Amino acid sequence: MFKKTPISYALRLVSTFMPIPKPVLFSGPGSTTKLAEFMIDSSYRRPLLVADSFLVQNGMLDGLLAYLKDQGCEVTVFDGIIPNPTFAVVEAGLKLSRDNNCDSVLVIGGGSAIDAAKVIAAAHTAKKPPQQLVGNLKVKDAPLPFFVVPTTSGSGSEVTVAAVISDSETHQKQFVVSPKLIPIATALDPELLKTLPPAMTAAVGMDALTHAIEAYTSTNTFTDTDRDAATAVALLMRYLPTATHQGDDLAAREKVALASFLAGTAFTKAGLGYVHGISHQISAHYNTPHGVANAVILPRVLRFNLPKVTDRLAALERRIDPAATGSNAELAQRFVKRVDDLSDTLEIPAKLEDLQVSDFAKITRDALAEARRSYAVPRVMKPADVTKILTSVAEGQRDIVFT
Repeated sequence: MFKKTPISYALRLVSTFMPIPKPVLFSGPGSTTKLAEFMIDSSYRRPLLVADSFLVQNGMLDGLLAYLKDQGCEVTVFDGIIPNPTFAVVEAGLKLSRDNNCDSVLVIGGGSAIDAAKVIAAAHTAKKPPQQLVGNLKVKDAPLPFFVVPTTSGSGSEVTVAAVISDSETHQKQFVVSPKLIPIATALDPELLKTLPPAMTAAVGMDALTHAIEAYTSTNTFTDTDRDAATAVALLMRYLPTATHQGDDLAAREKVALASFLAGTAFTKAGLGYVHGISHQISAHYNTPHGVANAVILPRVLRFNLPKVTDRLAALERRIDPAATGSNAELAQRFVKRVDDLSDTLEIPAKLEDLQVSDFAKITRDALAEARRSYAVPRVMKPADVTKILTSVAEGQRDIVFT
């Protein structure tokens, strides 16, 4: 049994008494148009279309824009998205939205575009500047109706309650967290995912896998999060290699997108763990892509957690391989090895070259603080445990032993 901690009790209370809605889901080729039709049928005809610039510049949205025009929509396009969007980006989109009297927000893009669009939608109806929405439950008014088509499969932003915006002066990431940020509808369209490069497909897919495993091994467990997380793990183990190496396989792309969606629903309610606590600090120090940092850290944290999550990991192994035999301890070890093998198949590095020993103390301190205030972890780390993980990452050694 998991040990209940104050943070796990607190998270369970929040998750129980503030139920999180799920968006209407459209999936498969052409689902972007189906979502647009649903938006129009819901009487929204003046959308702010937030999109990654390359989608607009390469004509990938021309068909959608023509369809919306034919249906009598007046579309305002905002494509000023940058990686790690800042409040300046949000304010530019917000000005367009207000100047054109937009009645909804439709976003087509990756996690950065979705995060910016969430805050634009919330700030449009708020009686305060977007910076004052930072924090938990600061979004008091219903945002503009919000519709999402993700073009990556990993962040889970299309179904989560949070948006991450960077402060251009302090360079710190600011979190806007509210159930009101859940979109009305989401479309998982593999036609928009098939051009995602292999390395990015692998990295964001491992991000989704981390979401699913950390949700499943959180002490803040629920029947629905267990179901969604376990299904996401099984789908990613089966389809992520194909989506990575055969990017035009639309069936595999759709399955990976669905897995990311399910993992997002699971961790939104159950929470995350030390993989994210550590990887967030690494990304902040070295600008390491979030998915890559998660992928590298994940096997180490699994080995640390193993004594406390043996039965849970064994259950995941049986889910992936129903014919699996052996004790729970053996199956749990087999699952950890499966994660190692997947990383190798996806060409995820075993080490991070930029990691500096001189930064270990700060990374450790900040990672433990993040976990302590935010996550219901199955086993509590000490500073020495984080240092051991960082050392193993710097040296490229995955198979480490914890006492």
